[in-house]
Amino acid sequence: MDDEQLAGQQPENIDEAIAYMQKTLRLFHERHDRRAVFLRLYYIMTLEVHAAINGLGAYKGQTVFLDPPWVERLSGKFASLYFRSLDTFRRNPSDDVERAWKIAYKVVRDKSSTVVQDALLGMNAHINYDLARAIASNLDPEELDDHPTLQRRKFDHDQVNNLLLRTLGRVQEVLAQDYGPGIAFADRLLGQFDERLSETGLRYYRERVWWDALTFAAAAANGRDDVVRDKLNWESYKVALFLCDKWWLWVPERVLGLPWSVLGTRNWERITLEDFGGVDGPSGTPINVLR
Repeated sequence: MDDEQLAGQQPENIDEAIAYMQKTLRLFHERHDRRAVFLRLYYIMTLEVHAAINGLGAYKGQTVFLDPPWVERLSGKFASLYFRSLDTFRRNPSDDVERAWKIAYKVVRDKSSTVVQDALLGMNAHINYDLARAIASNLDPEELDDHPTLQRRKFDHDQVNNLLLRTLGRVQEVLAQDYGPGIAFADRLLGQFDERLSETGLRYYRERVWWDALTFAAAAANGRDDVVRDKLNWESYKVALFLCDKWWLWVPERVLGLPWSVLGTRNWERITLEDFGGVDGPSGTPINVLR
């Protein structure tokens, strides 16, 4: 499959999103495509949301969301925007469109980034550029004047935030194990600082996204959603520039991971993907990318 075909994967719900993610990760691993780094992070987080919706793993017997079908649909719309981004250079050659995604994919293509940098650049583009648009498309226009319904939607949005925070430790372990051992050594140097920084950033940006989503939906009703989209494009671009310009942030990871980079000991084709159940499992039978 080429990027245009990958971009054509447009899931309608969370189950389809997970299936497309698995297929795409297998392909990325077979090709040693570093876009796998962010997608693996996104995949693990999506599995956690799926576990909460379906009462799997640690969520057995629990009700997490007020409207699970709404979250299922949102997960599909959100993932659709991710897959669509994979074809950004062909669809939108201009550097002024989908700027954060273009930066994220350019550094991957040029092999000028670290694993953590790839992960954060992907998170920035997908949250700060895509998420508000996904939420807006998942809101019925009539809901904008329905305060009780919007409160329920906001509650479920915040519940997803809490789920994502639970995955950060596991995500870090997986990225270090399968893509960049230097992460683990750098983490020991930083102690809990990087985890706290990630939690604070995730909470802040996803909270801001909610209000951007309401504005986007309201503006779309008047045909002016392009103004909001331009704002999201610019803001996510500025964060991407920060992540690329502050080269000194990635020095520990580069230096400590150098032996593994030189030796190339990790065989991406034998990486095993997580199955359903969330970070606390039981995860069931692992999915091997060679199947």
